[in-house]
Amino acid sequence: MTNSRITLQRYIDAFIQRHGMTRTGFGRAALDDRCFVFAFARGRSPRLDTADRLMSYMGLEPIGPVFRREVEAFLAVTGFKASEFGREVNGNPAFMTWLRQGGSPLLSTVDKARAWMKRTASAEETRAIRAMTFGDGPTTQDSFEGEHNMANDTYKYMTTRDVAAFLGLSPRTLDRYRVSGAGPEFHKFGNRVRYLRADVEAWAAERRCRSTSDMGVPKDAGLSGTASL
Repeated sequence: MTNSRITLQRYIDAFIQRHGMTRTGFGRAALDDRCFVFAFARGRSPRLDTADRLMSYMGLEPIGPVFRREVEAFLAVTGFKASEFGREVNGNPAFMTWLRQGGSPLLSTVDKARAWMKRTASAEETRAIRAMTFGDGPTTQDSFEGEHNMANDTYKYMTTRDVAAFLGLSPRTLDRYRVSGAGPEFHKFGNRVRYLRADVEAWAAERRCRSTSDMGVPKDAGLSGTASL
């Protein structure tokens, strides 16, 4: 079962790090709620419309419209009554009426609904639901799990060789950086050194330059010949 809340948390963390924002600044900019990220990290479960506002702010496709199409497709294909669906998913036979009127369930309820639909529909019905929801594209579950995997890439551990290839450096350079403290932050697991991809990307972003002057090279270096790149 996909945990939408964990996936959303990873998107937020990656966005904050990539843009050099504080948690307070992100919450204020995205939701006008400076405390949101702190409360979310402590276990607060946002509603679907809040998650969609966050996704839109980060330039990602909202979850809500696809989820609603998937539910309607499930009901049409399987023949389940809306009241039965609501009773199974939320213990409330009026749940679908509320959802159709614009109600916004918790993300945990969205996950529960998707998991139940996946267990309940046959293979043939699942294909039909897929076609009604996405045409020839992936199902909602597949789509969000794909986003979940992309978010996980940011939190993937890399070996020294992986990082060297990623940055175009030699492994020995990274070895020296670990001694001097000049390189990306790293982790030690026994005798093994591992880098978090997010840390590597953040370190690289800090070294972005627009001109030689950004690198501490005198502006007249090309004329005097006293400095070189």
